[in-house]
Amino acid sequence: MLPEAIAIVVAPTDESCPHGIFHLSDPSGVSVIRNCQQRGFHPHEEPSDGSPIYEHCSHVYMNSKLNFNVVDLR
Repeated sequence: MLPEAIAIVVAPTDESCPHGIFHLSDPSGVSVIRNCQQRGFHPHEEPSDGSPIYEHCSHVYMNSKLNFNVVDLR
């Protein structure tokens, strides 16, 4: 297994896509985030090669039968 972080993004006001699962593109997105000095929520410049920072995780899926706890660490 490869180390990977995913982001589950919820947008309840977007009826066409109320949620999505993403990961950083490698190497472009990883490089952009690794070199970012800003804190908090903010936009990022697109990589110089034109590739996306984030990609949809096609290998991760939602399973409504799984039980889980959400812990907000803010």
